[in-house]
This record gives sequence, structure tokens and C-alpha cells, in this order.
Amino acid sequence: MAGLYAHPDYYEIAFDFRDVAAEVDFFESCIDRFGNGLSNTNSVLEVACGPSPYLLELDTRGYDFTGLDNAGEMISHSIEKARDNDIEATFLRRDMADFYLLDRVDFAFCALGSLYLDSNDALRSHLDSVADALTPGSLYCIDGSIDFPGGTSSQHEWETTRGDTTVEFCIDQQPTNVAEQLVRQTITTTVTDGEETRRFREEYEIKTFAPQEFCMVVEESDFEHVGWFDSFDLSKPVSECEPGTLHRPMTILRKRD
Repeated sequence: MAGLYAHPDYYEIAFDFRDVAAEVDFFESCIDRFGNGLSNTNSVLEVACGPSPYLLELDTRGYDFTGLDNAGEMISHSIEKARDNDIEATFLRRDMADFYLLDRVDFAFCALGSLYLDSNDALRSHLDSVADALTPGSLYCIDGSIDFPGGTSSQHEWETTRGDTTVEFCIDQQPTNVAEQLVRQTITTTVTDGEETRRFREEYEIKTFAPQEFCMVVEESDFEHVGWFDSFDLSKPVSECEPGTLHRPMTILRKRD
């Protein structure tokens, strides 16, 4: 069975639970509090943009949008979305571990635990690429991807519906190499589209990053670590959250001047 990521319309429905406007509010609060300020922020890069769910909201607020993804289906879908909404945006098919932008941007983010890297070296290269793409003092926000629980198994399931289409989504994560912090993610999806049912399955082995390990790599980069906050809420620093209660912890990095 092919993976869901090759089907942008279904993928977008699967993650339709997000309050995109509220999440962009959080980004702007971070920029205002920790970055260069909203008046100096005009352009945004989404790493692993997928179907570009933030495109319309960011365009409405006046930001120039660049989306980067390694999947041709997602890039084509995003280009069509921008065209249908008369939005001028840039979309690039690139590997997040090693890419280059011709023009620098003022803010970058990576959503939904999409930091798919397989080693510390890949993380270093990724951070170098993002730093090179940012103006000095700009922020990079990473949603999830840091292993705060520490090498544990997990499974998450949910269901979303849009019109006549229902997507049942399950992501299972199992450690495969504790010493190297490697895990296998298995994603299974059932899509009911009218009277048709389709099933998708995909597996990835990726590296998770312990907080201390991640910070050590960041210290070697052109970024400084600003903080960790949960659930897109600056009043919820991760350090004050009860163990096991984290929902979507956000990492905030700032490019050094």
C-alpha cells in the first residue's frame, strides 16, 4: 500500500484538527517577544510544508510564503492552491537536511513533528541550511520532534471528516535502537470517500532527539536556544508542565546576529 503523503487532499483532511489562525498568532507572539518584531518580519519559510495549510492565513496577514518539501505531490498541490487563491508564493522540492534559498526570509517553522532526520550530522546540516536562509535575529520554531519522554513507545489515533470524506489516522512509534535514539514510525490510514474505502501504510526509521542532545547540536550552530513551550502557548513553558502531559511542545531558536 502506498503512503498517505502521496495524496495531499487526504493528508490535509487528516490534519484538519488544527486551529491554524491560533497557531499563527503564536508565531507572531514569538516574533514580537523573542525575535526581530513584527514590523521587521515580512517573509516566512515552512520546512516540510506538505499541502501548505498555513499558506492562506499567512498570505492574509501580509507575509510572503516559501514552502519547502521533498515530495513532488505536495509541491504540485501547493502550487495549485496558491494559483487557485491568486497568491504569489515560492515552492521548492528540496531535502530538508541540505538546501539553499536564493532570498533570505524573516521567520521559519516546521510543523507536526516533521523533522525527519536520521542523525546528528543531518540535524547539523539542517540547522545550517535554515540559518543560512534566515535574516539575523530571526526565529525558527519546531513543532514536536524533541523526545521529552525519553525512548518510550507511543500510539496516537484520531478521525477527521470533511464533506463526504473521513480519514482515520494512526501513528505508532517504537524504539529500534535505544543507544542511537532511532525509532520506527508506522502510519496507517483508512480513507472513506463516499462509497469508496482506501487504505495506506508507510514506515520510517528516524532519529529522535533528547533535549540535552538537541541543545548541544544547537550550540554548535548559528542558532541560540530560546525556550520550549507547549501547545502553542507562551504561558506554558515545558519546564513547568507535568510529566506525561505534553501535547505539542514547540522549540524556539533564534539566529545569532
